[in-house]
Amino acid sequence: MATFSGSPRPLMGRYTLLPSASSWETVSEEAEGSLGMTEGYSLMLSNPLRNIGEEQSSQKYMSVTAEEPEHRKKLSTFFGVVVPVTLSMFSVILFLRLGFVVGQAGLVLSIGMFVIAYFVVGLTILSISAIATNGAVKEGGAYYMISRTLGPEFGGSIGVIFYFANIFASALYLLGFVEALLNNFQESSPNIFRSGTWYSFLYASIVLFFCLIVCLIGSGMFAKTSFIIFLAVMVAISSSIVSFLIVKHKDGILPGVHSGHSPLKNVTYRYSGWNSTTLHKNLWPNFTKDYTTGEPQTSLTVFGVLFNGVTGVMAGANISGDLKKPGYAIPFGTIGASVFTFILYLLLVVFTSATCPRSLLRNNYNYLKEINKVEWLITMGTFAATLSAALSCLIGASRILQAIAKDDLLGVILRPFSKVTRRNGEPLRAVLMSWFFVQVVLFIGNVNRVASLVSMFFLLSYGITNVACFALKVASAPNFRPTFQYFSWQSALLGAVFCFVIMFLVDYKLAALAFALMVILFVVISLRTPPTPWGDVSQALIYHQVRKYLLRLDLRKDHVKFWRPQVLLLVSNPRSGYPLIDFVNDIKKGGLYILGHVQEGEFDAQLLRRQKRELTTWLNFVDCTEIKAFVELTIARTIRAGARNLLMASGLGGMKPNTLILGFYDHELPVESFSRGIFRKPRLPFMRVQKKDEIYRSVQLQLPPLRTHPGHQKMTLKDYVGIIKDAVLMDKNVCIARNFAQLDKNALGKEGYIDVWPMNTTVVGEALKKVLGPYDFTFLLTLQLSCVLHMVPFWENRSKLRVMQIVETEDDEGNHQTQHRTLTNLLKELRIPAEVRMIHVTQESLSLTRNADGLAPSTNWYRTVNQLIRIHSTDAFVVFTGLPHPPNEENMAQQFIQDITVLSDNLPPVMMVYGKSKVVSTSL
Repeated sequence: MATFSGSPRPLMGRYTLLPSASSWETVSEEAEGSLGMTEGYSLMLSNPLRNIGEEQSSQKYMSVTAEEPEHRKKLSTFFGVVVPVTLSMFSVILFLRLGFVVGQAGLVLSIGMFVIAYFVVGLTILSISAIATNGAVKEGGAYYMISRTLGPEFGGSIGVIFYFANIFASALYLLGFVEALLNNFQESSPNIFRSGTWYSFLYASIVLFFCLIVCLIGSGMFAKTSFIIFLAVMVAISSSIVSFLIVKHKDGILPGVHSGHSPLKNVTYRYSGWNSTTLHKNLWPNFTKDYTTGEPQTSLTVFGVLFNGVTGVMAGANISGDLKKPGYAIPFGTIGASVFTFILYLLLVVFTSATCPRSLLRNNYNYLKEINKVEWLITMGTFAATLSAALSCLIGASRILQAIAKDDLLGVILRPFSKVTRRNGEPLRAVLMSWFFVQVVLFIGNVNRVASLVSMFFLLSYGITNVACFALKVASAPNFRPTFQYFSWQSALLGAVFCFVIMFLVDYKLAALAFALMVILFVVISLRTPPTPWGDVSQALIYHQVRKYLLRLDLRKDHVKFWRPQVLLLVSNPRSGYPLIDFVNDIKKGGLYILGHVQEGEFDAQLLRRQKRELTTWLNFVDCTEIKAFVELTIARTIRAGARNLLMASGLGGMKPNTLILGFYDHELPVESFSRGIFRKPRLPFMRVQKKDEIYRSVQLQLPPLRTHPGHQKMTLKDYVGIIKDAVLMDKNVCIARNFAQLDKNALGKEGYIDVWPMNTTVVGEALKKVLGPYDFTFLLTLQLSCVLHMVPFWENRSKLRVMQIVETEDDEGNHQTQHRTLTNLLKELRIPAEVRMIHVTQESLSLTRNADGLAPSTNWYRTVNQLIRIHSTDAFVVFTGLPHPPNEENMAQQFIQDITVLSDNLPPVMMVYGKSKVVSTSL
């Protein structure tokens, strides 16, 4: 009976009931021995253990344990999304940099920049809304959406980047707060508000501590504080709009700049109020140097400053775990806040351009205070806007950190920060760590130097979010049904392209650095993170593309010029057949490779359950050995019937096996080779490698034991030969492999050979002229497979290709040279880089007459060839030779097996080949 973790409460409670590890292992059956050839085909039963690569991680990632109860969601759409997004998108720009933008870019270009910025942000909002309304959105915001869509590698790398973007942005906003503080109060109270690096650090740290207290109290306090700040900002903006309308004229003095960059000191300006002349002068761009830094400005630098102010679009999504209805609040709250801020920005840009002289806009960041009826309201609004932006970034960063830690993407490094309080579910540790990082950034100083890098991080996060939405839409998965319908794959793609293009236009070096950091994090996370059960969209995309192109792959258009091996390898037990499996992986040359296995018995529920468990074992085997193969298991009453099913049904569309490979049928005991063949190199301390080791150990336990008694085979000799006969009837090439248990690729030397021994010594001269029959197909297939093997770098670096031509000693030398020249020309025509060696043998040795031992003529011939191979191919790694024509009569099965046994006795690993179709071409 299955057991469950936690108390047996109903699903409406706080606990999620999931099967424990033991519940997956309640079914147990005794594994049977292998039933076939040493490397041939037999029944394989695996222990019904679970797939540790997925089920363990599934329980790890999906369970909500009693130690971490789900806290009550507190925030509504307005308080959780509208307010923080509005405040974040105003931030420093509204009160401290809007005049700078208009003064440099003019009215027309400023409006164009805001339109472009909000267009890019708007496309990203559409993508966020689509993803957020397609399922439950938990804590982590952009990280959660990307990781559950594109996978942990993309999600984790973007999550870390987005986290530090919020950390640096919080520090920047705090310094903006300090800048406003000193600009407003230092002149009037120099003894209280002193300037200097350490004083700025002190003031910023005090404000940061206040933000920390708010975040520690919880999201409820954050909402209340943000609302109070929101009211202050709205009052300040309202006072500015009213002042633009009622203030007619005003004279003032431009502030002096202590850095010495500005030539203006004690210079007056005249505020004109609504005036067509002022509007005309402010209509077009006129870029100059910045009055505080002395750096020349361009359209790109001004746009970079502007765009940095509207990057708070994810302020609501970042605290998605605290929202009551994130699926509703995120799309509608974010869109509402964005439209509201866009309208206000346009109004202020137009009002500013029509009333303020350019000298004021270029030389006073705090121009709104100068022209306001109630100056202290602008001071209050500036403090409120910068404080709210810093607070929003700090709490958002803490939620992102807690989400990344909860998913255990970086192991023990972040694991402590996944904990939340029992009372209200607040991630106090993550808040404290985020506060510490912001404090460190403030301590370093010169944060303005990384301001552009922060913009790159935000743009990269938005771009990848658009990519995630694009991938979901293009994959056409039936379960992607977002309730928010106002998006398309074109909008998502356009949003991604715009984000990436703007990155490189603003600063291509920092853009490249941001991408490089993402790639590094991607690699680190992919190496350290175990498989997750989140279901990333890559599988859906692959399925969509594969299906589309498989439909275009037409068997009727198949041509010999593009022939490649498409192999069905019948395997009895991977425990003994691993060397052959690995070898066939080398000769497939980018073709189809299927590992086939038959479950012998009557089709019933019990056998079907066993087969499903075995499929998991086989897939784990393919994963840990890195064999590029598909797995096909079938159930049949006999192995021959199952093999026939696999030959007819395996593959899909134009990808069907054209070659059957079998192990050898004999009564020798199989040899354990799986553990010998892999994992000899030192293991690296990466999570994926460790998980691969766990899967390997699991496969070792699940694979059936090797048979221990000779002759314990359930497949008869006639069935074995019958499988070969069935394949030939289906026009499949057939290969029989023997002695591959002794092939240890790790122990091969640096110098050896791949030898080809043509069985028919009379048809080589005719091979170029025409193909006469199946035996000629055999010769050409033997050459092709050996050449394909030699093209693999591992074999190419260690071996040379040789073709061994048997000639009769009694023939004259001219005939020998003719045969050598003919074979050499054939190899040149086929572009096969092989050396030709003539093997001389007496006519007596080649006699096809029955000898004194009573052996059949063919058997005598194969014995002679076997002896020649043993003499001349002692230094060969692998031998390819021909396979006799399979017998048509069942009573000839024993003779056939005897012939190929004599042919392959005491040889290196040998592949006996029988061809049924043309596989090479000399035409262009």
